[in-house]
Amino acid sequence: MPAFRKDLSAIGVYTPGKPIEEVMREYGVTDIVKMASNECPQEPFPEVQATIAAAARESHRYPDTGAYNLTNDLAARHGVHADQVWVGPGSTPILVSMALAMGGPGTSAVFSQQSFIMYTIASAYAGTEPIRVPIGLDLRLDVDGMATAVRPDTTVLYLCNPNNPTGTHLGRDNVARLVDSVPEDVLVVIDEAYEEYVTAPNHASAIPLAVERENVIVTRTFSKVYGLAGLRIGYAIGAAPTLAELRRLQVPFATTNVSLAAAREALRHQEQMAERVKANTAGRDDLAAGMRALGIDCIDSETNFVLMGPVSDAAALTEKLLHVGVIVRQFGDHIRVTVGSPAENGRFLATLGELS
Repeated sequence: MPAFRKDLSAIGVYTPGKPIEEVMREYGVTDIVKMASNECPQEPFPEVQATIAAAARESHRYPDTGAYNLTNDLAARHGVHADQVWVGPGSTPILVSMALAMGGPGTSAVFSQQSFIMYTIASAYAGTEPIRVPIGLDLRLDVDGMATAVRPDTTVLYLCNPNNPTGTHLGRDNVARLVDSVPEDVLVVIDEAYEEYVTAPNHASAIPLAVERENVIVTRTFSKVYGLAGLRIGYAIGAAPTLAELRRLQVPFATTNVSLAAAREALRHQEQMAERVKANTAGRDDLAAGMRALGIDCIDSETNFVLMGPVSDAAALTEKLLHVGVIVRQFGDHIRVTVGSPAENGRFLATLGELS
């Protein structure tokens, strides 16, 4: 037997929402809606699909490991310099690279206890001690608690805004206050995976902070509103010297020719993207209203999902939904439901009403 890391068994394994094929095998159902993984219910834009087909013909060539064209497109889109953009195979691998670059034995990382599980897992990859801060009573991230939790050995702080899995957000003033309260040698990673869905007037992206402060990074993804989750493409924005150091831990040729081409084409269709955001907002409101009409509470969301509950037996309800082909995600005594198409949302609410 090989000599594995002594702490390997203690490192958590990311558990995604059940794939459709797995539910078919386990439960014997064929008519399934997946509302567990915060995916876009719509396919990539038609123009993107055509680009994917064309780019596939170049799959025998290595991709541009520096992602020159997409990097420059993103820089123009966000009004930053190209050396302030880092393209990677989704925002999660970028988070892992940052954890490895900032971590190691004798370091710690601060993040909310009720937030994206990959902050815990990435910290374990790096041998970094996690410092989990309980969420506020309103299920918003506790800015003051996170700032207070920073220790002399803390090297990174993760802030998911809007937050997964609660769907709540922090306004621009609270984000700026947190950044101001953290020592300059602590990297503040602001995960904006759901940024495009936000409609709250007091919210703003932290990208301006990221290009001004050497210790602030913003991460984004094409997996959500652009519908490219299966192609694995995302990016980070921050100060050029900081990105240059962090990306040392990214493997070469991390992205693909297909994902790079698809992301470039997707960026060209902001009107279609805006229509998707509009549809998501309507679906999000319908889900929340439907849950409340059934007497089930839910959290006001700024994302493409709604956190339902608390419910008396979330595990049992999640299992019942699976048995009839509706895939959702349980978090303690809450259930996270991704905004689907109007038909999927309607089926979920109808099924929920039958089971409640």
